[in-house]
Amino acid sequence: MKVPQVLYDTATEINGARHTHAWTRALDFMLMELEDRWSLTPDPQPTSPWAGCESLVIPVLTAQGTPAIIRFAAPNTDNPQVHDQILTALRAWDGRGAVQVLADDPSFRATLQERLRTDTNLSALPLEQVPEVWGQLAQALRVPGPAGLVRVQDIAAGWLERFEGDSALLREFPDFTPADWSVVNAARLWIDRLARSDESWLLHADLHYYNILAGHPDQYGIATWKAIDPQPLTGPAAYMIAPLLWNRMTEIPSSDPEGQAAWLRDFASELCRCAAVDPALGLGSAIAREVENMFWYLRSALGGTQKAWGDAARSLWVARALSHVSVQGVDAHRLKPLG
Repeated sequence: MKVPQVLYDTATEINGARHTHAWTRALDFMLMELEDRWSLTPDPQPTSPWAGCESLVIPVLTAQGTPAIIRFAAPNTDNPQVHDQILTALRAWDGRGAVQVLADDPSFRATLQERLRTDTNLSALPLEQVPEVWGQLAQALRVPGPAGLVRVQDIAAGWLERFEGDSALLREFPDFTPADWSVVNAARLWIDRLARSDESWLLHADLHYYNILAGHPDQYGIATWKAIDPQPLTGPAAYMIAPLLWNRMTEIPSSDPEGQAAWLRDFASELCRCAAVDPALGLGSAIAREVENMFWYLRSALGGTQKAWGDAARSLWVARALSHVSVQGVDAHRLKPLG
């Protein structure tokens, strides 16, 4: 089976060429084994198999003729528990707001899931319609966090421990100005608040446009949006806002940089309102996450990854905008897109 290049490259970077090659060679056997065991038939689509950076997705039909998919999680030596963590989250949601798991095989890191409309993700909606849909989905996913998942509080505590050293990277960042220290200082305060939060909801920490797919209409003709590929954590619900703010930057409706920044703040506040999240904590958590993203990109850029300078600049722009700090005349439409 030919694995899409994006998945093969990511798996190779994490696991090495030998391990990745062995996994891809085994996929045909695993697929045939699961089709027999779960009484499935192949249902190839024009663009399948589908893949992201972490998994391979193959369309099948159940014994009842219902469209489904088999998701093979790639091996991950950096986080060997990631497949189990994702499965724990999806089981907790049980199809409410997230894709339904029909069966699983831990030894193959495989799950049988309902098939959503892979050609329609949330980016199909105009930006003004996004907050209501996203907010309803975020509330549907708000269930108590199961034990054993990574806590936002512990992530934030780690950020605080490294914050002084990470801040020193800013001396090497040409886009950073003295006025931006107010953004960094605000991020530290919000990180401290995240570390002390007493909330323990199950979170999809990567709930962006492309991880939300349209479902198929049910027997009553009603379809809904559902989340896929969760990055499961537990902690405060406000932590989930940020990924909507660093995508679709070229669609922000304004040509004036400060107007673009004001629009993004209003958009973030509306996301919070629709998700029943405290707007101050929602925007503050996003500032914290974007400043930490900026630090990560700077480490990558200083290590030789040239495109990461543009990613750091985008993170700084978003953090400035959310902090009511001037975006220094930088046009959001000209920022490097994610990826």
